[in-house]
Amino acid sequence: MSIQITPELLRSIALPYRSNLQKRDAQNANIQALAPAMNCWFPTYAITTKLRVAHFLAQSCVETADFTAMTEYPARGGKEYEPDTRAGQRVGNHYPGDGPKYIGRGLLHLTGRDNYQKLSMKFGENLVEHPEKVASNYSLAVRTACEFWDSRGLNSYADLDDFDTITYRINGGHNGKEQREQALKRIKKILHI
Repeated sequence: MSIQITPELLRSIALPYRSNLQKRDAQNANIQALAPAMNCWFPTYAITTKLRVAHFLAQSCVETADFTAMTEYPARGGKEYEPDTRAGQRVGNHYPGDGPKYIGRGLLHLTGRDNYQKLSMKFGENLVEHPEKVASNYSLAVRTACEFWDSRGLNSYADLDDFDTITYRINGGHNGKEQREQALKRIKKILHI
């Protein structure tokens, strides 16, 4: 049985932006659009149990700064992902300019030319030429995240409640670990896990 994702559920795990009107408006708009997209794609990727949903949402919440940003804002404008860097090579950036062009977008911040190319072929969307679609099209924002989740075998780790492995496979480290743990704690309480 699938868990129904509602805007209210997403709002309850995201930290609210009361004083920053721009972030609050972005958060509200994103949450309204993401909930139906999640309900569309979660069953396809078997993100249907309480633990799977909880882990996916907790990671997504932190990756998107509480659902305010469908595009990451790297410290160096994406230059840290250029082909001559280790991070750029890890995500398959081959040409100068790939770093800023293929910065993280979507719920789990799809990053790197190779990832955009792979999903372009799989989805029949030209994400290599138009990577911004992953941030501007909510269905793609969710679907790319679900595909990434599935390709890393994260449902099985969610079933084991293995927070550390999920975080490492999504983030490549433990950036934002405390925020991710807090988001997971909030959603587990809401879902009675």
